[in-house]
Amino acid sequence: MTVGLVALSAGCTGTSGNANPTPSGGSTPTSNADQGSGLKDAKPCDLLSESEVTGLGLKYPGKAKQVGTANSCDWAVSGNGGLQVGIRTDSGVKDLNLDGDKITQTKVGKYAATKVEAQDGAKNNCTFAIAVSESSSVLVIGNLTSTSEDTAAACERSSKAADLIAPKLP
Repeated sequence: MTVGLVALSAGCTGTSGNANPTPSGGSTPTSNADQGSGLKDAKPCDLLSESEVTGLGLKYPGKAKQVGTANSCDWAVSGNGGLQVGIRTDSGVKDLNLDGDKITQTKVGKYAATKVEAQDGAKNNCTFAIAVSESSSVLVIGNLTSTSEDTAAACERSSKAADLIAPKLP
């Protein structure tokens, strides 16, 4: 899960965050601030139900943890990696350092997303970074055992999970 931790802590580029961001003008009901605050209340382990987790072949319940500024949840697959979901209320997808063997822009539900195959060269890993707003994102990271090089299987795991999670996002 080390690569997942790198992806969740990505975006920490040495610049200090602003706890009180300056409003960017306009106050429509769909403003970034409103979407970010809706995501702030979300708990990563609640984004997948028990039946969804077991349907993905993962162990329920997940384990909640803090990774950098991201709230995350890990679900394991006995002997074959797992899935990690991280909520970043302070970093949009554009703010993250997403690097991999193949990066493509896609959609997950109604959201724009970035698919990163083999994040940081780890062939056992695939990340979907979902742009909830300009300043918030959800990372869905599927991974297999560290000896695996089956990026397609990792992408299948993270893609299925992302499709289940997207309708629950603000």
